[in-house]
Amino acid sequence: MRKGFKNTIAAVALPSVLFAMSSCAMIGGIDNEGNTRRVDGVMWHNQTDTDINDVLKKEVASDKARLVFIREDDDYSEQTSANIAVNNRFQVSLHAGNYTMVESCAGINQLSAHATGFKNNNLLADKEDYALTGGQTYFFHINMNEKGQSTLEQITSQNALPLLSQKRYQSHQISRVVPNCPPSIATIQPITPPPMVETQTPVLAEKVTIDLEVLFETDKAIVRPEYYAKIAELAEFMKQYPNTVVTIEGHTDSRGKDDYNQALSQRRVDAVKQVLISQFGVSVERLSAIGYGESQPRASNDTVEGRQLNRRVVAVVEERSGN
Repeated sequence: MRKGFKNTIAAVALPSVLFAMSSCAMIGGIDNEGNTRRVDGVMWHNQTDTDINDVLKKEVASDKARLVFIREDDDYSEQTSANIAVNNRFQVSLHAGNYTMVESCAGINQLSAHATGFKNNNLLADKEDYALTGGQTYFFHINMNEKGQSTLEQITSQNALPLLSQKRYQSHQISRVVPNCPPSIATIQPITPPPMVETQTPVLAEKVTIDLEVLFETDKAIVRPEYYAKIAELAEFMKQYPNTVVTIEGHTDSRGKDDYNQALSQRRVDAVKQVLISQFGVSVERLSAIGYGESQPRASNDTVEGRQLNRRVVAVVEERSGN
C-alpha cells in the first residue's frame, strides 16, 4: 500500500508540473504562493488568520460537540494532505501547518485521517470511535509522514492551545459534515411505582428491579445514545423517590472465560453509571455498580435466545438504609 502511495505521488506530480508550465505559457498564470490560490482569473483564499480564543468562547449546543483538528507544519508533499472525515463525511483535506473545525452530534463518532495520495476515497480508513459529550470541545492532533502514514490522537486543551496559536485556519474547502442530530427526549414516561407509604417525602415501600434494556457491541462497554431513553426513565424515577439508592447489575452469557466476562460486565455497568452522572445529574453517592459476569444466568446458555436473555443490565432501586 505504501509503495502504491509513492507511485501515486510520482504519477500525479509529473503531469501537474507539465500542466503548470504549459498553463503559464498559454493563459498567463497559476499562482500558489502565500495565502491565495489563482488559476488564470479565478482566485480564492487558502487559509485565514483567526483568534482561536474568540472561536472557543462561542457556546456549543447541548446536542453537539465541537471538533478541532490540528496538523503540524511538516512541509511534506501536498499528496500527504490529510483527508479528515467525520462519520464517513468529508470535512477537509488538511494541509501542513493548518487547522480546521466542525460541529458533530454528541454520542459515538467515527473519525479518520487518510492521505490524499492514496486516491481511494476511503473515508473510513484508519477510523477510530470516540464517545463525545454534548456542549464540549475536543482537540485532535494529526500527524502525517512523508509516506502518507497518518495518526489521529485526541489531546487536551492545554496541549492544543499552544499549537493553535501557531496555526492558521484552512478555509478553502467546503465541509460535507452535517450535524443532523436526533431530537432530544421530549417527554419521559414515568415508571409506575409500587404502593408506597404516604409521608411528606415519598418512600419506596419495596425494592424495585428495572431492566434497562441497554445493548452493547461485542467486547465493548460504550453506551450508545439510542439507549439513553431507558436510563432517563430510571433517573426520573430516582427524582420521584429522593431517598433511594440504585445498584446497577451487569450480566453476560457463558461464552468466554469467567474472569473475562466478569471484567467486561463491570466495565459496562460502570459505563451506565457514568451516563446517569454526566447526562442526567444523578449524585454519585446514590449509585453503585456490580458486574456479575456469567454467574447469575436467568435462562439456558445453550440457545441464542437464552444467551440474549442472560446479557442484561438491571437497576435495583431501594430506600437508603436508615430512612
